[in-house]
Amino acid sequence: MNSRERFLAVLAGEIPDRVPIVPVVDGYFAPKVIGRANDECYLDGACLADALAASMTEFGYDGAIAEMGLGPEPSVLGCPVEIEGNDVPLVVETIVGGRDDLENLIIPDPWSGGKMEPVERLVAAVGADQAVLGSVRSPFEYAATVRGLVEFMTDFYRDPGFVHDLIDAVRPATVKLAEALADAGVDAVVLKDSFASTSMISPDHYREFAFPSECDAIAEIAGRIPVILHICRNSMPILADMARTGAAVLEIDSPVDLAAAKAAVGSAVILKGNIDAVTVMEKGGAADVEAAVEAAMGAAKAGGGFILSTGDSIPRPAPEANLAALVEFGERYGNY
Repeated sequence: MNSRERFLAVLAGEIPDRVPIVPVVDGYFAPKVIGRANDECYLDGACLADALAASMTEFGYDGAIAEMGLGPEPSVLGCPVEIEGNDVPLVVETIVGGRDDLENLIIPDPWSGGKMEPVERLVAAVGADQAVLGSVRSPFEYAATVRGLVEFMTDFYRDPGFVHDLIDAVRPATVKLAEALADAGVDAVVLKDSFASTSMISPDHYREFAFPSECDAIAEIAGRIPVILHICRNSMPILADMARTGAAVLEIDSPVDLAAAKAAVGSAVILKGNIDAVTVMEKGGAADVEAAVEAAMGAAKAGGGFILSTGDSIPRPAPEANLAALVEFGERYGNY
């Protein structure tokens, strides 16, 4: 099997020759592989595509994360974005101060300003032999972004109806971007819902606000392309709910016990994860990577339905040797 066949076999419910290895290598880590700064690549579609493709070629994992560039006027649904040096893009100003601002929200064209260029270039670069995953913010995460996280979470108590209306207003952006990624040729879309983590909000608030919007967005997207639902940090209290969203894959972070997660969801969905991106990949060494990979395989490999990955983005300071070790030990312990 080649890498793409291996990845697609798991999505089809089949057991491949070995567990696919698809770490979260994005524009935070990949630019250093080609000796470029993060801000250079996010502002230059060719640079970002080259970095993501070079990392995949250098380390030999099975699937790459295709990120959109920022374009000539970096923004998220109109919120200005800044990036400097080797940081990640940051929203520096919100645009929704209240209900009256909802009518001013503009759903951007994903194809404008060259923002899709790195995705198209990466899909063309890897060919038909390797998998490519696109990524898009969830409606809940978009809503928190344009409102401001503190104000947004306060609205849970102050005006829950406004929260629902705001989430509904930004959902078309999630769907439109996911459709553009499908048109660009990616094999699956990662729906990022980091703010929905129970490390940040209660399970009840997740079920009231984030879960319905995940279900609605995934219902619109999944007919076009498989969806991978990503929620950072501890998602164990809501894992059964996540499995009911319609997502084909749940990408889980390192605080979740992988064996417990597999027991909780059974064969309902595929699990992707959950090597610690900081403690193991950034701060650890090869022995730590090996131990983490062996444990993950022991917890989740049996019977298929597992993709080895980091639980979140690999930080730029992580040693390249640790990514090489992740692939080496993933191949060693992932055979069926």
